[in-house]
Amino acid sequence: MKITKEHLLLALLFLIILGSRLFLVFQEQAFDYDAYYSLRQAEHIRETGLPLLKDSLSYSGRTFLTPPLFYYVLAGFSFIIPLELAAKILPSLFFAALVIVIYLIAKHVAKNKTAALLSALFAGFVPIILTTINQVSVFSFGLLLIFLLSYTFLRIEEKGFILLSIILTILLLLTHALVFLLLTAFFIYFVILTLEKQKINRREAETSFFLFFLALWFYILLYKKAFFLHGISFIWQNIPTPLLSSYFTEISFFGVIYAVGVLPLLLGVYAIYNASFKTKNRAALLYISFAFVSFIMLWLKLIPFRTGLLLLSLNLIILSASSIKTFIVSLTKTKASSFASIVIGLIILLFILTTIPSFTSAPRLEVPSEADLAALGWIRNNTDENAVILGSVEEGFLINYLAERKNVADSNFLFIEEINSRYEDINHLFTLRLKSEAVRLINKYNIDYIYLSTKSMKEYDVSELYYADPECFEMVYDKDAYVYRFLDCEI
Repeated sequence: MKITKEHLLLALLFLIILGSRLFLVFQEQAFDYDAYYSLRQAEHIRETGLPLLKDSLSYSGRTFLTPPLFYYVLAGFSFIIPLELAAKILPSLFFAALVIVIYLIAKHVAKNKTAALLSALFAGFVPIILTTINQVSVFSFGLLLIFLLSYTFLRIEEKGFILLSIILTILLLLTHALVFLLLTAFFIYFVILTLEKQKINRREAETSFFLFFLALWFYILLYKKAFFLHGISFIWQNIPTPLLSSYFTEISFFGVIYAVGVLPLLLGVYAIYNASFKTKNRAALLYISFAFVSFIMLWLKLIPFRTGLLLLSLNLIILSASSIKTFIVSLTKTKASSFASIVIGLIILLFILTTIPSFTSAPRLEVPSEADLAALGWIRNNTDENAVILGSVEEGFLINYLAERKNVADSNFLFIEEINSRYEDINHLFTLRLKSEAVRLINKYNIDYIYLSTKSMKEYDVSELYYADPECFEMVYDKDAYVYRFLDCEI
């Protein structure tokens, strides 16, 4: 295959995005709090060949149920390079590769290489991407697979693409339930085609139904016990009621502007109008359906805020290629056609100028401080291996991975009964003043040590445990973060 200018520009864009992400990733000494679950799964797979299903440390003993493919990929790379180094590189590699997939999709939608390259540029530097820097998340791999699957759907009539779509669906099923969003988008797409009185492609319909029932069968088998245990709250992953508002934030107009950027948002919205009422572009209608499903899921709080905004923003960016193509074609029909390259340069400049404010104000995911990491290292080296450590819910995986000790709770809530009560008890143990109530709760969860991190002090607005007097508690570590040992006293 002949290497063209287009290929070189795309390769350069890939390298710039990968380099930029790696530069930011290596500025941090730690990952976000949920990343340590991924690290622990990958570590267990590397040691045993199997995912961690029965965990004696999480909630002091529980069952995990999670599609394991991403953790296998991470574990596989850890045989070549250290696990934590692989955890920094792989998600960045997947997000950079996503730009190539977005280019291929945008090129198919807009039938214009320049517009596709600009969409790829938008996708690489969309503001919401910045919030993924410190994550070791299945979404980096899941997003790559889901947009690859959508691309195979566009080319379903071509030889080999039905088989490829089935393979990608299986990989997605083994990675994350995101596949249901795309499959739902397929059916919305068929509804739109019917309303527009366009013929539904037989291969598209047959493949969609097959993939839907394959996914439904797989996830019924995987999650049926969780559904019977939690009922309807299974949809929200059994998240404690007080946490729902932070996990599933209300969508707002300004939130969408921040996530997508002003220029891609305007171009995407115009493309929706143009494809819906003028061009009737079938490929564009598919991504309008995908954007619609992402928006509805966000609005109904059925997917986490950042995940929904990532999907919504990438779909709008794909659609923006159609608007850019319309603009370029209109320009070539005027006397200003010789200035096309200058206008494209101005589009890039406008994107940069309108995106910088979002980048500078974008909230990074919080990572543990050095003081907190040091305290966990002390716990690992100076406590009994069966000790139960109380930390905040968000710090649960951190306690399991770095301190190698049992926690009281972490942010995987499936299969945990009475989670609201447990969550409230943990919060009370950081803010209570009455010693008798604190001792009762400590005995209830068989807690041996209380880990008061700098994060917990900030979160609960405390500088110490009010009830920790020398009669029942011994402060065994006090270097910015604190560790209290419970002396088994009774009230």
